[in-house]
Amino acid sequence: MAVRGGEIEPTRIMVAVNESKTNGYPHASESCTAAFEWTLKTIVRNNASRLKILLIHVQLPDDEGGSDHVIVDNIYSSPEDFKHMKRRDLFGAIRLLGYFMKQCQDVGVACEAYLKEGVPKTIICCEANDARPDLLVVGSRGLSLSTFRKIFIGSVGEYCLKHADCPVIVIKHSPPETPQSTLDDSTTL
Repeated sequence: MAVRGGEIEPTRIMVAVNESKTNGYPHASESCTAAFEWTLKTIVRNNASRLKILLIHVQLPDDEGGSDHVIVDNIYSSPEDFKHMKRRDLFGAIRLLGYFMKQCQDVGVACEAYLKEGVPKTIICCEANDARPDLLVVGSRGLSLSTFRKIFIGSVGEYCLKHADCPVIVIKHSPPETPQSTLDDSTTL
């Protein structure tokens, strides 16, 4: 718990989530699901009333360089907030955040969802630095990057470890769970 403005506030944990398009259908990636489940199992446990989860999903800009800014760059606080949104190109992101918010609601932990647009690793760090969570949790595919990708691109988790102003935990797959293809987590993490 943190004291902000003289009041005790719940410990805030930001969890980055992304979608996967394996088998042609968007769903939560294995790495973000593992990171989210680890957060619930390891940190939330029986402390739901003292915690607040801040979900963040970064939508990549469309081919024309943008998306619907009425939907993107907002903060949502209930799965009900997503029910009226039907924009086709954002459906996967909205469905993804609604899915994780429902899980938070089911275990009784307060939750907000951030839907942003841009380069995931930089937006996640910017939002973490602005929202000032007590902890940032990101998933990792557990696959080693090629030398080229490591030098010029780097992983989201690695970038967040270096640039976020809060503690960062990167949750790796255990070897038997590591996806054999990068397609599983190709969208953001």
